[in-house]
Amino acid sequence: MKRIFLLTMLLITGTLLFSQPAKDKFMSVTTNSKSALSLYNQAMQYFDKVKLDKALETFKKALHQDPDFFMANYQLAFYYLLNRASGDFDEYSDAAINCKTELSDAEKLLKDALISLKQGHTDVTDEGKKLVDMYPNDPDSYNNLVSFQSLAGDSTGMVETLNKAIKIASNPASFYNQLGYAYMMLKQSDKAEEAFDKYIELEPKNPNVYDSKGDFYMLIKKYDKAYESYMIAYSMDPSFSHDKAELAKQLYEQTEGKKLEIISM
Repeated sequence: MKRIFLLTMLLITGTLLFSQPAKDKFMSVTTNSKSALSLYNQAMQYFDKVKLDKALETFKKALHQDPDFFMANYQLAFYYLLNRASGDFDEYSDAAINCKTELSDAEKLLKDALISLKQGHTDVTDEGKKLVDMYPNDPDSYNNLVSFQSLAGDSTGMVETLNKAIKIASNPASFYNQLGYAYMMLKQSDKAEEAFDKYIELEPKNPNVYDSKGDFYMLIKKYDKAYESYMIAYSMDPSFSHDKAELAKQLYEQTEGKKLEIISM
């Protein structure tokens, strides 16, 4: 999804504060550094393309410019929470919660969610729903709600939220990707395939679209098609899918009792 951010300078308690203004549409993202905000926006674009290493690296560069940058700390905290890296989650969530910058209303809601998560609560979907109510035209509000629903194990809720997000996003590609996985969790393979095919249609030059379709083929045990899809992703970007392709090839040969014909890419 494309994010178009405008930069404004606000004079708050003698400190220049750079902010993405809500303007009744987008959630505000506040920082005291223009360069940090630019890096944050780059990192979010990397997230959309599922270039996770680049995203994490760029968030950390933003924090080097502004260590008190709430949203950069928040994004890193949530990433590490979802990936079960408790030490890193504690580091970045503590930094976000203890942020001294005056936060926007949206950021205050996200801070409340982090505090609840730190206290051991896994269901913070109410905060996410409030965020969507506040900013029903901002794709990021839906992304946050989907993340909260994922933590709560609410796959049905994720599907509902993602379908709403698709309607308001200027480029809903990443939402179709998430929708495909949500349908996979619900074992609705036909709908999952439709979502992944739409993802491919919208971003055919993004290697992740073929990696995701490979994951779908693995689920339905079409290992030869999974291998082919993973190898397309790998041929586009060597950081994608090689190990998955090898596993798909191994599983195909084990189940079929014959060598997988290697497709030239």
